[in-house]
Amino acid sequence: MRKFKFAGILLLSFLVLTGCSMFTKLKEKLTSAKEDITQKESVKESVKDDTSKEDMNFYNKYMEVMNKVQESGEGVYKSYMSEIPKPGSVTKNSLIIPISFKMASQTLGNTAKQYERSLLDGGELSKLKASDEMQNDVEADMKNLLPVMKEFSEVSEKVSEYYFNREYKNDMSKVIPYEQEMKNAYEKYKSAFNKLSANLKKYKPKRVIHDPESASSPDEKSSLIMLNAYGDILESAEIFFDSFVNLTFFSDMSEAKAKFNEFENTFGKSRNSVVSAEFSEQYKFMKYNFEDYFAPTAEKFISEGNKFFNSEGGVKSEKEFAKGYNEMINSYNSMITSYNTNIGTINRVRSW
Repeated sequence: MRKFKFAGILLLSFLVLTGCSMFTKLKEKLTSAKEDITQKESVKESVKDDTSKEDMNFYNKYMEVMNKVQESGEGVYKSYMSEIPKPGSVTKNSLIIPISFKMASQTLGNTAKQYERSLLDGGELSKLKASDEMQNDVEADMKNLLPVMKEFSEVSEKVSEYYFNREYKNDMSKVIPYEQEMKNAYEKYKSAFNKLSANLKKYKPKRVIHDPESASSPDEKSSLIMLNAYGDILESAEIFFDSFVNLTFFSDMSEAKAKFNEFENTFGKSRNSVVSAEFSEQYKFMKYNFEDYFAPTAEKFISEGNKFFNSEGGVKSEKEFAKGYNEMINSYNSMITSYNTNIGTINRVRSW
């Protein structure tokens, strides 16, 4: 898989009357309860009813951590699959230039070191507070993930040096064992990461559905329409991502493809609701931000999805699958980054 890039996560304002969200990779949303509006739980997820400010801050930070960890881990395996031929294709005369693989391996090691210090040596993660159950579950998984990341980085650095230094030209005996070591280390990393992701997801707050018709002013109404549109898109994106994230070359992709088609339809309907809404001059920036910044990232994601799921003749190799998969992850992350930015902007200017 490719880096599930989620840089730029916003620590959103905790307003009593706001429903806002922060994602992950895996990309999750944070909302606060509001009286007299309908509440709807996200599909296939167990969520907590009440979320304190500390819990939200904790959740936000760990989503940021997970995005960086995933970016680093998936970057290693993606570059390995892209730059290192299959063992049966490697010969002493092969020209292999694993620049990205070598750099990604170093980045993963640095990321593991950064978060080890942050959590275990008095850094930012060690100072976060949340409810006992949430903090104990998530921190235990993080402590389990850190040595696995370190092991994955050490294996990948060893393998990258083998190819970067052209050692295979004099010793072909390590080609097959190193291929297996990389797969084992990656699968171990992925298992630990997925466990952390699943545990954090248990603490995802309920989504809030706003009622624009109950708004006290036209500006409030247009803002609630925007929040609902973004919320619908986000919810559909998360449902798709859950069906997609664990796919392999050998997986049945029919469910993920169906969820992707549902996302495409949801995006179209939500965009129409935004386009048809009325905005005052003061609040037109919401519409323009949607049209100029968010919509293009969603369209890029949809374009990559159509290529991935509708490629003529299907995906023919693991390397081709890995490339398409990581393009999907990249475009998804870009869309979520844009989402977070726009939602943060809306909530900063709302006064109700």
